[in-house]
Amino acid sequence: MFFIGIFGISDREKKIREFEGVVCPECGSLTRVELIEVSTCFYFFFIPTFSWNRRYYIRFRCCDSLFSVDNSYAKELVEGVPLDVGRFTRVERQNNQCPNCGGYVDPSFSYCPNCGCRLK
Repeated sequence: MFFIGIFGISDREKKIREFEGVVCPECGSLTRVELIEVSTCFYFFFIPTFSWNRRYYIRFRCCDSLFSVDNSYAKELVEGVPLDVGRFTRVERQNNQCPNCGGYVDPSFSYCPNCGCRLK
């Protein structure tokens, strides 16, 4: 999160929908799946005022695998279209992600600024 006085810009994650009884393509488990929207937000006094750069992801809860979803297909999923695992693209996790909350963290930080978890 980057703040200048009372303004700031940060990525915000929001769970949109949850699916049950889906087979994970990574580990083969029957699990729950979360559709997540990530957007870049402008904050004014820590209140999100507007957002842009919306991206959608599917997170499998069994092994915490993350897949990106096309924006048009994500909107179809919100409306109730059945989940098609073949339409996802695997996302490789980066080292600058908190293992506890999944938030993006500067690699030089020892603690996550989102949840306070020790990183090193």
